[in-house]
Amino acid sequence: MSILALVIAVAAGQAAAPELVTSVSSPMNDYNLSIDEAQRTLVVARSGAEFRNARILVATRDSATGAWGEPQPISFTDPRWSDSDPWLTPDGRTLYFISTRPAPGREEGRADYDIWRSARTADGWSVPEHLSDVSSPAQELGPELHGGILYFSSARRGGRGGLDIYTAALGPAGAGPVQPLDGPFNTAASESDFTLSGDGRTAAFWRSAEGGRGIIHITRRTPEGWSEPEPLPASLNHGPFNFTPSFTRNGRGLLYASTLEREGQEAGLADIYWARLP
Repeated sequence: MSILALVIAVAAGQAAAPELVTSVSSPMNDYNLSIDEAQRTLVVARSGAEFRNARILVATRDSATGAWGEPQPISFTDPRWSDSDPWLTPDGRTLYFISTRPAPGREEGRADYDIWRSARTADGWSVPEHLSDVSSPAQELGPELHGGILYFSSARRGGRGGLDIYTAALGPAGAGPVQPLDGPFNTAASESDFTLSGDGRTAAFWRSAEGGRGIIHITRRTPEGWSEPEPLPASLNHGPFNFTPSFTRNGRGLLYASTLEREGQEAGLADIYWARLP
C-alpha cells in the first residue's frame, strides 16, 4: 500500500489486516516512519542488519499530483556516523533524532546514540544540535516531543530494565530534569519508542518479551490515570520484533515497523506496516 492509499483508507475507516507500506519499505531495514500533520513531508530510518550504517531519509509530497517522491538521504547525512529514529514535529519544522556523531568539541563519534535535533530552513535542514541535557553515556532511543515534553528511552543507570522511558521538559533555556515516565510503563523488561495520539489520550510503545521479541502495547488515559498497557493482538504483533509505532493523524490507525519475514528480504530486517486499531 502507498502512503496516499493509507491516508485514504484510514480516513474512510476501513479495517484490515496489517499491510506493507510499499512506498517506504525496501530490502533493507526500514523503521521509524514519521509524517508531518500537513502530509507534505515524511522521514524514515533505513539501515543494514543490526541497525548498522543507519541513515535518515526524507521524501516530499507533490502538491499537484499527491504523489510522494523517492526518499532521499537528509542533507546533514555524514557516512562516518549513524543517524536514526527520526521524528518530525507536527508542523514539520523540527526533526528529533539520535546519532553517533561527535558532540561539540569532540572529534570522534560515539559508540552509543545521543539525542539531536535539526530545524527546517529555506535551504533544507540546519546543522544538527546536540541535546546534551538529556543525553547520557548510555544509549538513548526514540525521541518525540509532545506538549513541550520530550519522551525518549535510555539504558542509563538507575532504570528498572534494560531500556526505560524517560521525560524532560524542553524550553528556551534548555531541558528540565530527566525523570522516568510516571505510570504503568517501565518494568524489569525493556520499553521504548513511546508515542502519543494527536489528542494525547492514547499511547503506544514496545515492550520486550521472552525470546527477544518486541511487542507493541497500547494504553489509554482514564480519570484515574493511564490504563494498564495491553499488547496489541497477535495479528498486529505479527513479527519477531515489532517497534517504532506512530498513530495516523486521526488516531484510528497505527504505523509501525516489524521484522515479519517476507520473500526477497534477509531475515531480521524490518519493513513499515500500517493497521487499523481494534
